[in-house]
Amino acid sequence: MAHETIAVNLTEIEYRVLSILRENARASVSEIADRLGVSRATVSRAIRSLINKGIRFTVDVPENSPKAFIITSKSQTELGECYRLVDGKYLVIISARDYNELIRLIDGVDGRVEVFIALGQVTKRAVPIGLVCDYCGGPISVPIIYRRGRRTYYLCCETCLRELKKKLSRSNKNKADAP
Repeated sequence: MAHETIAVNLTEIEYRVLSILRENARASVSEIADRLGVSRATVSRAIRSLINKGIRFTVDVPENSPKAFIITSKSQTELGECYRLVDGKYLVIISARDYNELIRLIDGVDGRVEVFIALGQVTKRAVPIGLVCDYCGGPISVPIIYRRGRRTYYLCCETCLRELKKKLSRSNKNKADAP
């Protein structure tokens, strides 16, 4: 299959921005502006213009590259995939070309709580995982979190929270009444 070549006219600044991004795809707008001696607004306009011209920026990371799954206390979308968890923490997934680069990237993550490293192939499954209410079993869109002792309950509504509290207080009362 032959590849079609499309000519795109780039300005000098667009070309220089693209060259820096080719060296370091994680370079920030401020970093690029400092290196080129221009304003951040100029770099932002150049990046928008590149996108509008159909230029795609990709990072080539092998599929079997080492990955880190990091639980953090704050969102860090610039590092990789970032998901907000039910408890308010974040899951950041970072890929690297090799183990040494992965360790360097992990060291740069602020607010690390836990780190899990996968050195082999990560199997992808399309399994829908939804959060369900611990009281009624219904789906939860925005959870109500109730902690009692060492247990955490996820509930769908105030009614389920109230009913769960009643149920737990009755079971504790029954335990206390038992001989």
